[in-house]
Amino acid sequence: MSLEVNDVVEAVSELIKRGYDREYRIKDGGLYDLGTGMMVRTSEIHVDASLRFENGSSRDDGSNVYAITDGETKGKGLLIDAFDTLDQDCSRELFARLTTSRHPKRVSEQEAPSRYGLRKIYKSEFDEDAERYVLRVDFPDFPPCPFGQSFSMLGFDTAEQRYVWLVTSILRDSRLARVPYQAADVPDNE
Repeated sequence: MSLEVNDVVEAVSELIKRGYDREYRIKDGGLYDLGTGMMVRTSEIHVDASLRFENGSSRDDGSNVYAITDGETKGKGLLIDAFDTLDQDCSRELFARLTTSRHPKRVSEQEAPSRYGLRKIYKSEFDEDAERYVLRVDFPDFPPCPFGQSFSMLGFDTAEQRYVWLVTSILRDSRLARVPYQAADVPDNE
């Protein structure tokens, strides 16, 4: 499939117009369809488009968009890897299937102070105070996702008490604490 797009938001918008209306996530190493609540068998996955958007001067900070057709149900949807962490989250077989024909595209976002309306945190700032930042997973108070879907995780600045965009190298740093959602732990920010 040929797409002439410049960034993730544009890619998602174009793919939705082409009928990719399901939202997929990685769960327990496999592909999960949020609409049906079912896992999609890896053998039934057909990757129609696999796009990579590399940000700034580093290939280590990128986002990926996968347009997928489920061969069993014929449903079409999107898997958005905004944080470039699929290699850590999904099975080797699924990762290989998703990335076999991925097409990288460099986006000119050099040292941008924000991404998708969130203040962008670079590795140098994280290194100054690594305990200040955490990765929140599945929190209900995430800001709206510009892709028209929903975030599954976001960085959080505990000093400023607000969501931030962490570059990929921070997400791969073992010092970053991952905090899963627990109803009693959500602060009332109002």
